[in-house]
This record gives sequence, C-alpha cells and structure tokens, in this order.
Amino acid sequence: MPASKEPADIPLASGDWDYIEEGTENVIISYHGSEPELQGWVLRLTKCDASAEIDLESHEALLFRDKELQRKQDALEFAARVIGPIVGDKYVLPQRLAKTSAEFLIQVRENIESQRPRNRLSKFIDARQSASLLTKEMISRTPADSTQGAHAVTVELKPKCMALPRSKFLAPESSVKHRVCWYCRHQYTLHKDGNVSQFCPLELFSGDRERIATALEHFAQSPHNNFVVFVDGRSVVDEEGKLSDKCVPHWSELRDAVAGIVQKESLFSRLQLIQRELDSFNIESVLPMYQHALETGALATEEPRIDVWLNAYSEFRRRLDSGSSDLSAVSDCQAVLELMLATTLRDVSVLIKFDSWPARGETGTGTLKHSNYSIGIVDHDPKKVSNIPKYYRLDQNIVATYLQHNPDEAYQRPCRE
Repeated sequence: MPASKEPADIPLASGDWDYIEEGTENVIISYHGSEPELQGWVLRLTKCDASAEIDLESHEALLFRDKELQRKQDALEFAARVIGPIVGDKYVLPQRLAKTSAEFLIQVRENIESQRPRNRLSKFIDARQSASLLTKEMISRTPADSTQGAHAVTVELKPKCMALPRSKFLAPESSVKHRVCWYCRHQYTLHKDGNVSQFCPLELFSGDRERIATALEHFAQSPHNNFVVFVDGRSVVDEEGKLSDKCVPHWSELRDAVAGIVQKESLFSRLQLIQRELDSFNIESVLPMYQHALETGALATEEPRIDVWLNAYSEFRRRLDSGSSDLSAVSDCQAVLELMLATTLRDVSVLIKFDSWPARGETGTGTLKHSNYSIGIVDHDPKKVSNIPKYYRLDQNIVATYLQHNPDEAYQRPCRE
C-alpha cells in the first residue's frame, strides 16, 4: 500500500540531524534525537541553485511550494505502484512525508555547510519546500550489536547501466552502443586523459559470483560517487581514494559478501531485464518521437502525473508478458515514457546494510560469513520527460568522445552480459 500522501506534522529540531551524503538533487541527513517517530529514519531535502531562492512569502514561492509538494506526493505513489512491481515491493524502502518549515531548513543548511563536499556547494537546501521525504535509514552510525569489536557498515552501489541496448533503430555511427555499455563509454567523457576505470557494470549483473567479485574489486580502485562504503555512518576511502583494507575492516571479506548478495538477490536480474526491455527504442529514435508527441498534443508539456505513468507501465507489462517483439504499434508517447522509466531505473542506488561488521583485528570468520543484512533501493523518483533533449545531447557527446579515444573497433574493449 502506498504511504500516506499527507505530510505528517512531526516536531523537527535542526540540532538533531547529521549530514550523511548528497547527490545532484537531494541532501540526506540522519536523525539522532529522542523522538521515537523519527528514530531509524533519514530526511531527503531537495536542493536548488542559489539563484532560485526568492522571497519565501512571494506568490511565486507559494506556487512552487504547492507544485513541489504534489511532485513528492506523486513520487511516493510512483515508488509504491510502479517501482515496487518492477523490482519487488520488498526492495522499496518505506517512505513518508513530513512537514518542514523554512526556519528548520535554513538552520540545517547552516549546520551542515562545513561538512558538504566542495564540488556540491553550487546548490543548497531549498527553503521553499513545505514537506520532505522521510526514508527508512540504511546508513547507521552504530551497529545493531553495540559491543566492542563491531561496526555499522553500508555499501552503496550506483551501477548506472545494466544491459547493452538491443535497439534496431541506432544510426550506423552509433553501433558501438551494441558493443560497449553506457558506463564504459561515459568514462572517456568524465576522464579526458583516458585514465578510465576498469569496472564494467555488466559484470556486476552477470550472475557469476567470480565475475561479480572481480567487478567489485575494479570498482573499488576508482569508486568515485558510484561505489561508497560507509563505516559507522561516514563514507571512507584510503589515501589513494580507493576502497581497501586500509579504510574498510576486512575489505576482501566484505567484497565477497557483497558479491554473494548481488548473485543471490532477485533485485539485480529484475533491474537488468526490465531496463533492457524498456530501452527498446534508445534515445536516438525517441527524440523525434518526443518532438512529434509534443507537436500533436499527445504528450503534455507538464510532467506526467501518476496515472500517466501507471498506464504506460501497464501497457509495457502487457507487451512484455505476451512475448511480443513487435514495436510498430507502440505510440510516440508510450516510447517516450518507457525510455524515461529505463532512465529512472538506470539511476537507482542499491544500499546493502550489514547489521554489524567485525572491527579490524577481529577474526570472527563465522560472523563475517553470516552477518545479517538488509537491502533496498533509493533515488527512484521519475526522471523529467522534458530532459529528453538534454539526454540526447549527452548521449551523442558520449559516443563521439569515446570514438575519438577508440576509433578502431578492433581495439575497443567489448562489454559482455
């Protein structure tokens, strides 16, 4: 059942919250106060550009507040009624809305400013939001077993790509997409010196434990923001910016434990299957379909409401369950929405939380092998359909940059599923 869409009126004190992490759109803070209703939850606070914030009592701010609340209410329902059926309800973390005042948001902003990464400071917490999403905590500062010799450890994976596209509608110059996945191609845009990661997310979704463990080791050598290990609530890396025994207790055992979880949990195979099938057209053919749908009025200029997403997913599911590969009857609007669902799934983060993990120096082999864990996904709000032209430009730039560095197909490193 979807969580209540009405924001709860819970007392919030800015001093009871600690900075955990942030992405492009949200800052995550965790609760350490004494209010039972908030213990074990984190708050996701929407960010905005510094130039976006205006008079908090202006007509424009009030309109924004109402629109933003509706977006978050839709996101709750989207998680329960679209994402849940796709990945399995058990993997969607509990969420609810809580009222947040401008005073609380401004004070939290000031409290955490010194803890935020420098490259994130161009945005800050948006004080116009009247409500924010509470999500079940998966990054804890204390282990379930509070005795000495244990840590709270959480692994965050953001693989970004789960399958090679199988679209028949790619331009000849884009055929590299059939051989090299989005993540591996994108490395050359991010690292123009050619010093790219050896990690390939398709190895993570291979279903083979040895390949998964090797992929995680490659990932650990250049984790960036896509692979994060939290020890007692803080992200850690060694002096070289890598994940190793220097910063993670029993790193090799943790890597192998995560590999076993990735192989075992149905979440990963379901993500791969659905993302592959949803991306039947690819952004190259969807852009003109998007433009045509706007021109004919088949697609509204406003972002889709929940009923539109539900209808699109139902139509996709019927086609998938029937085993039909005929895409000729798929409307422009349907193709656009399926691509955006695929894009949303590609951007989710998987969190694996170990109830307790032995400290460095503790042998505890049995504990290492049998440590209880919980798993769930976050960052699954629907992507904006209006971003399709931006996604197309990024896609073309990624292909062009990759081919500049790897013009000869014979020397391109193919990805394998």
